Amino acid sequence: MEKILAGLLCCPDCRRDLIYARNEEGTGTSGMTCTGCGRIYDRSDGYLNFLNGSGLIYRSRRDKFIRSVYARTYTPVTNFMFLFCGGAGSARNEVLSRLKLKSGAYVLETGMGYGENFLWLKRHVEEINLFGLDIQGEMMVNCGRNLNRWGIRAGIVRADAEQIPFRDNAFDVVFHLGAINLFKDKKRAIGEMIRVAKPGTHVVIADETEKAGRLFNLFTGPSEKIIPPVDLVPDKMQNITVETIWRGYGYVIEFDTV
Repeated sequence: MEKILAGLLCCPDCRRDLIYARNEEGTGTSGMTCTGCGRIYDRSDGYLNFLNGSGLIYRSRRDKFIRSVYARTYTPVTNFMFLFCGGAGSARNEVLSRLKLKSGAYVLETGMGYGENFLWLKRHVEEINLFGLDIQGEMMVNCGRNLNRWGIRAGIVRADAEQIPFRDNAFDVVFHLGAINLFKDKKRAIGEMIRVAKPGTHVVIADETEKAGRLFNLFTGPSEKIIPPVDLVPDKMQNITVETIWRGYGYVIEFDTV
């Protein structure tokens, strides 16, 4: 998986090729270096870090509350929130069943959290190649632990979904489940999902609706009204749809790349 992952990666800044960097002792690899701009991306805690010392910037009280609390208590909080939607299993199935999965497919999740969607995917299609990214270090560590515990091989990196470190046209399936409402530049994130998807890829994006947002407002105070970003999907994409799911607490956007 490490070799396959390296072959799919590129510099998120200039999109040039990456090569393995040697550590100071010259006895192994400590990360990857861009052959174009020369940026070095370190490896820590078992994953490549493409944030170059930068990290998550909280844009609001709600953003900070959701991300900081969620990162530490991801699974129980997810299960609790999905109780309103008919249960975590049902809510996950309502989104992931829309993915057009085939044996041998290369699948990318942008924002994979603790990796629980990977477990669902492997149970439904065993022979697929899984890749994911997340911006939070705590998510990366816990996802790695879960993957080891479940015996699932996946290529995961720490990166910003608005600047994905993968080559153009690399994936057969691309999806995002949760938290795109918190993104600073949703249009750029959707554009990045399209860029790394092969032509004809079915892209799926799901998150909470304003109905769910009002529940969070009880803890964080008033926030921006949630509007599904379907208008940010380029018009040239095919079969663009948006649908309310999770008993009204969520939405799902679907489209095919060209």
